[in-house]
Amino acid sequence: MIEDTYYLNNGYPMPKIGLGVYKITDEEMEKAISSALDIGYRAFDTAYFYKNEIALGNALKKSDVPRSELFITSKIWNDYQGYNKTIEFFTKSIENLGTDYLDLFLIHWPCEEDGLFIETYRAMEKLYKEGRIRAIGVCNFKQHHLEKLMAETEITP
Repeated sequence: MIEDTYYLNNGYPMPKIGLGVYKITDEEMEKAISSALDIGYRAFDTAYFYKNEIALGNALKKSDVPRSELFITSKIWNDYQGYNKTIEFFTKSIENLGTDYLDLFLIHWPCEEDGLFIETYRAMEKLYKEGRIRAIGVCNFKQHHLEKLMAETEITP
């Protein structure tokens, strides 16, 4: 069911079903989001890298669904990793989306060759502790990435 919910490690509720907006153009966004909201979607997945956060934010604002009922996920892209860049691009994302916080912020890829995913995650921990993100996590990590991350950071993804 579209209303079903998972609970993340910190107890924060996350809808089981959401809409990813990766290839949705600015011209298509309002109709796509309106239709999704009409049938019950409340979770939306984006990333600064997708270049459509502003369109998503505008479409969500035009709806009558309160922000508190939405679950917005964004991700930090490979080129934007590192402590300071993570904070910079997180800030750009929430400005683009027109919100004060994200429900979930993820590292998109570990980019092991850059060696930045630990400091990226530490920046995310800071934002989480400040209340600007409700939950943090990762995508596309293998077991050894997770083990390293969990050994060197405080918050379980």
